[in-house]
Amino acid sequence: MRNTYAINTTRGKEFEVERELKAMGLQPWVPRRLDSRYVKEKRETVWYDRPYVPKLLFCVVPAICWRGIYDLKHVIGKPMQLSRLDIEGDSGRGTPGLRDFQEAVNAEYLDAQRLMENSQYQCQYRPGQALVILKGAFEGLHAKFQDTVQRAHDDYAKLRVSVEILGRDAPIELEPDQVGEI
Repeated sequence: MRNTYAINTTRGKEFEVERELKAMGLQPWVPRRLDSRYVKEKRETVWYDRPYVPKLLFCVVPAICWRGIYDLKHVIGKPMQLSRLDIEGDSGRGTPGLRDFQEAVNAEYLDAQRLMENSQYQCQYRPGQALVILKGAFEGLHAKFQDTVQRAHDDYAKLRVSVEILGRDAPIELEPDQVGEI
């Protein structure tokens, strides 16, 4: 990660600059956040990407590409080179670096994607259908689908299934991505 630079851009043009840098053969990273908003006219939630840190992206820039970066329309000022400490952080002092930030942002983005997929879930199971639990405390157990449950405080519908535990059927609620068909 030598020659890593922080590049300042015009607000709202981060993804456009990212595309232009990719066209130059570089591998820029724009920290992304997956957000949603409810559109009253459509009566649905719309999901979209937005920059986690406005006006900023990171890129490893070889010396041969410098002139091309200065010529990009929405790049503001001179890109700032990051030091090893900026990239790695200082674990002794508890100071996070760019890599730690990148891991945290990517983990948050994956959680938001999972929330988006679960919120857009359309139940395809029939009552009484046999399922297998893929994740969680009951992983590997067989279950029977009962119905879906949507509460006002939940972001998305959950599945109510029954699992046989100690010879009795126990009702449990699972997230849609926690079960699969047998």
